[in-house]
Amino acid sequence: MSQEIRANYEQMDLLPQSIEDWVPRDHPARFIREFVDALDLVELGFAERKSEEGRPPYANDLMLKVWLYGYLARIRATRELERACREHLSLIWLTGRHAPEHNSLGRFWAANRRALREVFRVGVKVAAAQGLIGMICHAVDGTKIRALASRRTVEHQEDLEKVLARVEGELEKMEAAIEAAEQAPGTDYRLPEGLRKAEKLRAAILDSLAKMRWAERAHLHPQEPEARLMPCEGRQDPAYNAQAVVDAQASIIVAEEAVQAESDIAQLVPMLEEVQANLGGVAKDTGADGGYSSGEQLEVAEARSYEVLVAPGAETGGRNVGTTTVRSLPTRRKAMP
Repeated sequence: MSQEIRANYEQMDLLPQSIEDWVPRDHPARFIREFVDALDLVELGFAERKSEEGRPPYANDLMLKVWLYGYLARIRATRELERACREHLSLIWLTGRHAPEHNSLGRFWAANRRALREVFRVGVKVAAAQGLIGMICHAVDGTKIRALASRRTVEHQEDLEKVLARVEGELEKMEAAIEAAEQAPGTDYRLPEGLRKAEKLRAAILDSLAKMRWAERAHLHPQEPEARLMPCEGRQDPAYNAQAVVDAQASIIVAEEAVQAESDIAQLVPMLEEVQANLGGVAKDTGADGGYSSGEQLEVAEARSYEVLVAPGAETGGRNVGTTTVRSLPTRRKAMP
């Protein structure tokens, strides 16, 4: 009778293990290592970090490998990445058994956001050079990504103006009381605590209103001012509008962008230009839903010889715009049983 296989926690290795044997030859972590090692990180704009004293910093290529692994494994938070560096065998292999802490990972990401975008572009060009991207048909679409900011703490211009009016009224009463007190003989007068608080509140409100006017918005979140109120699953939440262009042949993202616009109506041509910058050209046809149906955008696409197929939208009313390069797809209805 054969014995059951169980873990032997007292097993000792007579020879040290080889780290190269920890992951299969076709594991994606091996591609990340080869890809990053082939990059010129200085040319891509990664910040050089030198330390004359204290602990040496983690190398840029090591940190980039961790972040690319995180994108591949859908690990976004720095603390989760830190944990993965200690627990994921393929990531332990990729980092050479180093485990950067979450603070180092966060600082690296914050300092190299622009350079990370360049890494994406290089990756798209590598995929195109290997014949993985077809230039026959691309599809562009957007999705809302909720911000970390809470919907309950968003500041609204109308509400702030009402509060400001009440604060101004209270300040006028306090200032009148101060003037009366100063005229009274023999009074040891001190500035009321309420006046100082009201003045600070007024200054904070005016600062928020000024930011709204500068951003040309009627709402703003003090902790995440880049976010905008957008429709997310039936309600308005602070969010971003994430745009992506995908190659139909291999389902590879060839262009991406996160914008503050609440709708997709003006994003068609900018996304085609991102594809142009990444690949040196656009697909033979690029399809989009009715959210991108804008007469102005379609006319610009025609002028730049971009072949696009856009479903009818509210603005175009289902009418064709342009002659040959711009076509409007008929509305498709699903047959009811």
